[in-house]
Amino acid sequence: MKSSLRAFSFYLFLLFNTHLGASLEDYYPYQLSPSSSNYGDTGLLEMPSARFMGAGGLKFGISASWPNEYTFIVASPFPWLEAGYRYTEQKTAKYGPFAYSGNQTLKDKGFDIKIKVLEESFYLPNVAIGIRDMGGTGLFAGEYIVGSKRFGPLDLSMGIGWGLLGADNNIRNPLISLDERFQIRNSSQGAAGGGEFNVGDWFSGQRSALFGGLEYSFPKRGFNLKLEYDTSNPDMGLSGPPVDVKSRFNLGFTRPLGKFIDLGLSFERGTQVRFTFVVKGNYGEKGLVPKLETPKNVIPLSLEQKEQVALNKEILYRSLNKGLREESIYIQGATYNENRLDVVISQTKFRSYPRAAGRAARIASALSPDDVENINIFLMNGDTEVGSIKLNRNEFDKVINKKSSASELLYRSSLEGTTGIPQYKQTEFKPTVNFPEVMWSMSPALRHQIGGPEAFYLGQIWWKINSSIVFRRGLSLDTTLGIDLYNNFKDFKNASTSTLPHVRSDIQDYLSQGKNNIARMKLTYIWSPYKDLFAKLDAGILEEMFGGYGGEVYYRPFKSNFSTGLTMHKVKQRGFKQRFKFREYETVTGHLGLYYDLPQGVHAQLLIGKYLAGDKGATLDLSRRFNTGFTLGIFATKTNLSAEEFGEGSFDKGFYFAIPTDLFYISHEPGFISFGLHPLTKDGGAILKHHNSPYALFGDTSESSLLRDWRDILD
Repeated sequence: MKSSLRAFSFYLFLLFNTHLGASLEDYYPYQLSPSSSNYGDTGLLEMPSARFMGAGGLKFGISASWPNEYTFIVASPFPWLEAGYRYTEQKTAKYGPFAYSGNQTLKDKGFDIKIKVLEESFYLPNVAIGIRDMGGTGLFAGEYIVGSKRFGPLDLSMGIGWGLLGADNNIRNPLISLDERFQIRNSSQGAAGGGEFNVGDWFSGQRSALFGGLEYSFPKRGFNLKLEYDTSNPDMGLSGPPVDVKSRFNLGFTRPLGKFIDLGLSFERGTQVRFTFVVKGNYGEKGLVPKLETPKNVIPLSLEQKEQVALNKEILYRSLNKGLREESIYIQGATYNENRLDVVISQTKFRSYPRAAGRAARIASALSPDDVENINIFLMNGDTEVGSIKLNRNEFDKVINKKSSASELLYRSSLEGTTGIPQYKQTEFKPTVNFPEVMWSMSPALRHQIGGPEAFYLGQIWWKINSSIVFRRGLSLDTTLGIDLYNNFKDFKNASTSTLPHVRSDIQDYLSQGKNNIARMKLTYIWSPYKDLFAKLDAGILEEMFGGYGGEVYYRPFKSNFSTGLTMHKVKQRGFKQRFKFREYETVTGHLGLYYDLPQGVHAQLLIGKYLAGDKGATLDLSRRFNTGFTLGIFATKTNLSAEEFGEGSFDKGFYFAIPTDLFYISHEPGFISFGLHPLTKDGGAILKHHNSPYALFGDTSESSLLRDWRDILD
């Protein structure tokens, strides 16, 4: 009997102990995670949940049904935050009068946000607070507090909703007991202008609603099943013409196709079938494919060869030049002096300066005589020095032979900024550089207008040809030409009615008349006149809509998280065909820039000054850069223009992201896949586009940036 009790007790221990390392689900072919709602955020179907993507998550998708179709992009800069931008096509409503927008259906813009306020524990659920359509027209405005608790494969969610999410009105608003101001919800849905944050209406109204649902995972079968009670009540017509509703319960399932695609199918409101397609990825953790490109294997010199190098430095310099070229690193100067070897390098292949320095140091160590104790790598971006990494050779050799660590190497190394006198000018060996240097590249590109009255997407496939002629160090002629391959710009038919100078709102004319264009042709000179100070002068065709001349200075103390800059340009508006003709409008524009690097890779940027239309104000830009190089950012501009003068949207705002291309390759590759969106193209708050600004070139070269990427020195 005792042995039976002991056996039964052991069985219970195995059954309920959650700390055992293996689970049957670990061996299933599908690793399922909470999926997207119809609006794009991690949730159920129409209802939200308290689940989130991982930090660095980004997804695009479309959720199609009748009468509403959602097109969305959602990002997660932190594990506790999801933010999304969404277009809702209402197929039962028109964008505007026929003369204005033809038969195009209404496209409503919305910005959604969800914040985690409580982390799930053994007893407590994940709890999140969220706002839908927080800066849009209010057609789909709603707020919620929701909790989600997982029980094995079952994930239960329950919450309370306000606004559209509280349309079921099944409970009294509980916040009224805290403050009577929560009784009143003033804003009218579908307000004409949009773009304003109606903070006073958030979580307000006499009534609200309880909602709930579940998501059940079938990892063996590879899909998630969803069931929810929908409190948005589209039959009431709050967000458009009333929709026939025969059931408040919605049922659906999602199935992943690998790591990057989700498919969803649902039956909603007893009458509607909805299909959802999502492309997703997490770009903040690591590359999507493993890197197979390792540092070149350099065979150390024999004793006899080292003696020859010590007697003839030219052998060392030529060997360094050849070895570095094999790594796509280009020597700009070198000095071998007793126990020290200085090497100045420039390269564009590696985003990480420590990685480039590490690969250069491997080659330098293998080719150097035994008496070299310190290897100093001086780093350049283009023709401008940005800093140096000074390594103890013995410790570095121990690290690459796995007898020491990156932390120990850092302890015995030093990171330094520029001295004001370029190191390559002081080196003993200087490679011959034949000027002028000509560099060029070409690739397909897109130009477009999204969300306009004529059609949701009007765009062009454009063959982009970039060239740069370098006449001397720092002085170059940079040109971008565009050749039209295909476009549907013929559908443009609504000229700008802005009362401000048309510095951006004539975009339809620039796109339709400048299908083949000179996007840029400017002479640029970049240099560093003093320690930690960088400067640029440029003149010519600066961008597609403006040409002129001006300059920038940027001060970046190497050991500080703060930097500042000043830009000033006199510009004149270009002709619509974007050749060499100019229009009458001209102005002076410039900004004082304040930049600060916050913890966790967050960068804050504040620009204060005068914009292209003559308005004055400030732009705040917040972004997060992950260790992979993936960047997510938002910005907003407020000037001395009133909401009425600015027009629809009330003020300029938008978002952007940049994905390093080498996340998709087995080797290290330069470049980014970049995307940015202004919901509206307006004249207020318009900034001159700066190509190769000093902040963009040198802002990520401070000591903190080198420390962030320090482990790359081993790669």
